[in-house]
Amino acid sequence: MLRRGRDTPDKERLGRPFRLFQSAVVSSDLADGIYKIAVPLLALGISRSALAVTVVGLAVRLPWLIATLPAGVIADRYAPRTVMRWASAVRLPLVAVMCALAAADRLSLWALVVTAFLIGCAGNVVDVAAQSQLPRLVPVGRLPRANASLQSTQMFLAQLIGPALGGYVAALGSGGGLAVVVALYVITVWALGLLPAAVLEASHEQPVPAAAPEGKRRTSLRSLVGELGEGLRYFRGRRDLARLATAAAVNNLSYAMCLTMLPLWAVAPGRLGLSGTGYGLLLTCLAVGSILAGAVTGRVLKKLGDGPVMRFGAPLLGVCFLSLAVPSVPVVAVGLFAYGLVSMVWNVAVVSYRQATIPLPLFGRVNAAYRWLTWGVIPFGSLIGGVLASTTGTAWVFLTAGALPLIAAALLPPPRPSAVAARTGECADAPAEAPTGRSGASRTAQN
Repeated sequence: MLRRGRDTPDKERLGRPFRLFQSAVVSSDLADGIYKIAVPLLALGISRSALAVTVVGLAVRLPWLIATLPAGVIADRYAPRTVMRWASAVRLPLVAVMCALAAADRLSLWALVVTAFLIGCAGNVVDVAAQSQLPRLVPVGRLPRANASLQSTQMFLAQLIGPALGGYVAALGSGGGLAVVVALYVITVWALGLLPAAVLEASHEQPVPAAAPEGKRRTSLRSLVGELGEGLRYFRGRRDLARLATAAAVNNLSYAMCLTMLPLWAVAPGRLGLSGTGYGLLLTCLAVGSILAGAVTGRVLKKLGDGPVMRFGAPLLGVCFLSLAVPSVPVVAVGLFAYGLVSMVWNVAVVSYRQATIPLPLFGRVNAAYRWLTWGVIPFGSLIGGVLASTTGTAWVFLTAGALPLIAAALLPPPRPSAVAARTGECADAPAEAPTGRSGASRTAQN
């Protein structure tokens, strides 16, 4: 079912609420990037043991596997903006305590592991709720533009500003880096607090189901599992989402294979013969392509439509991976640049499509299931890339990575954006009906 508002003129401003939301997400992402640099440094300061570093790394990444699906249930039970704010507020004192203990040289390994795990769980809740929040801030017709603005800003910070901040954090020391993280998390909580509550219900012509009274909301484990099952059943019944999830998972698998082995291919004595500085400049081609695409994605989607972009975007990404196997710096640079362009347009189309077609009361759970599946292959991509490079050669990593999206596109039927509306008998101007069940009535109001 498609929500109302798709024909909203996309030339209108996204508005102050969206900018506040963007500020919160960007400051949170920037803090996360610095945090992921500082924590390994803290682990090394406590122990030079490889096992210790591995345990800390596991504590940082394990919350994604454990907390993503429950985070979807939480984001559907309560207003996503409230969930984001409280989750950000929970991790704030945890990081502050970690920073204070590190500064006093009293941080033990197990204290670091426990706090890193809890911070990771809270951060996962923030990420899942963020994509649930965006459809409540802008009309459906402006979702592609809003997602393009948000993702291009995130890419700019992650790929261009992030490395520079990484050096700054290393110079400050891990404790000083965590102090910067605390300051950025404070900005996140502050920006989310400025979002007026009325925007959450007024941003769509379609009324958002109100939350169930606090006394009537069941919080037993059985009810939570039941709500999660409702979202998973909806996801399983949406063949278009399953196809998109498969395409995204294959792309993420290939991306992890390529990015893991690209330094071995590019840096001397690798085939490209670049220095460390040259390799860093090569990677900026990826960021520049994504940032430039962010400025034109809205116009591209308006001209071509969601369907063709979602159908042909993934195979084009496979062609970009294939180009990395050519032992030529210009060709690899163009391949990375093209990947940045295509991936940005494709990601914005897919995210906006999910936000426009998944009913709001179910969005958190369905989107969490989608992300859990598509991101779960990334560690396996790194593993497969390493095995291929050691057995068949580095070039075969890129050839295999490029072939996978092409094979998936040939075997899988293309996603059809109109399938949801046709199956439900709804049109774009018809209001969506809330799903039945307790979780459908308990909703109050990306990534």
